[in-house]
Amino acid sequence: MSDYLFSYGTLRMEQSHPMAGYLAKNSVLVGLGELKNAELFKIDWYPALIKTNNSEDIVYGDVFNVNSDDVLLKIDEYEGIGIGNPPYEYRREKVKIRTELNEIEAWVYFYNFDLPNGAEKVLSGDFLNP
Repeated sequence: MSDYLFSYGTLRMEQSHPMAGYLAKNSVLVGLGELKNAELFKIDWYPALIKTNNSEDIVYGDVFNVNSDDVLLKIDEYEGIGIGNPPYEYRREKVKIRTELNEIEAWVYFYNFDLPNGAEKVLSGDFLNP
């Protein structure tokens, strides 16, 4: 299996969360990527990714080559997918990501609810450098 994952928040390389460490140990960092037609919001200590219809809306993140389905299932669990009753807070979808070298298809986690009151838009599109 060779799946790509686009990480835009707590799972990025510079994050200290234990799941970021798990992802780093169980995948290969491909590099930085861009997701068009998307906006990022801070809804607490973590971000929410929302689709838009504007190609000028860009979110930046890390692209990983994940080495097994088990890694994606573990991250699904971290994102709350499959825990409790649907709908879940996030949903995993394949999207086109632009990297420094080419365009690839990668999994990404979109926020699956309406944004809560007080959600702050990350104007830069980069959770690590708002």
